[in-house]
Amino acid sequence: MSDYFRKHELCEQLKVDKSTLTNWIKYFHEYIPVMKQGDVMVYGHGALQVLGRIKELRNQLYSRQTIKRMLKDEGYSRTY
Repeated sequence: MSDYFRKHELCEQLKVDKSTLTNWIKYFHEYIPVMKQGDVMVYGHGALQVLGRIKELRNQLYSRQTIKRMLKDEGYSRTY
């Protein structure tokens, strides 16, 4: 398994559309660790874990604002 994932790899792992993933990364950016390798943004296993949790909560029909609060309450660290 790779140390880092590109967006298309995250989509495959999470089984979500790229537009969905892009929206989650944009809205929940403070909880999703990202780094730059050359000209490419890559995401580690921590990002995969957070995004997996976001997917679970969205599937349970929680709002984005509620998910932000839940991530904070569950101890996911802010990355900024």
